[in-house]
Amino acid sequence: MDSEFQMEEQMFKNRSRLLLRLVFTCLMTGLLALSLTPLASAANSKTDIKKAQQTLRDKGYDPGQVDGRLGSQTRQAIGQYQKAENLPVTQRLDAQTAGKLGVEPESVGGSFKAAGQDVGKGGEQFGSEIKDGKPIAAGKELGKSIGSGGKKVGEGVKKAVTP
Repeated sequence: MDSEFQMEEQMFKNRSRLLLRLVFTCLMTGLLALSLTPLASAANSKTDIKKAQQTLRDKGYDPGQVDGRLGSQTRQAIGQYQKAENLPVTQRLDAQTAGKLGVEPESVGGSFKAAGQDVGKGGEQFGSEIKDGKPIAAGKELGKSIGSGGKKVGEGVKKAVTP
């Protein structure tokens, strides 16, 4: 009887480990997909360009008038900043430059960033519940966070493709 209990306990642990690996793989795949999503299109919104212009001005570069237009002076200031920060000099507000400037694109990037944060929180809760021996509660928490993250990814994609 004791060995039967030990076998069931071992099977439960193996199942929990397998579930944990599966969820971890899904989380990492989702986070990788989010990180590879191009944010450059988001950087073209007027609000994002204004924020970048103001940040460049605050850092001592001259982007011209802070008007949300990606004119020649703004491009030149972006290029100077990119060169000073050892970034590829494109004179465009690409995702890497926007990130380095601390200008997170609101239109799309904010949705993707929030989605990643939701999934991350769910992963933490999942781990805690698994550690406490509550695999069903863990699955529920993870499902909620992935659903919320997926919704935000959908919003970001919609914003990215809507003119």
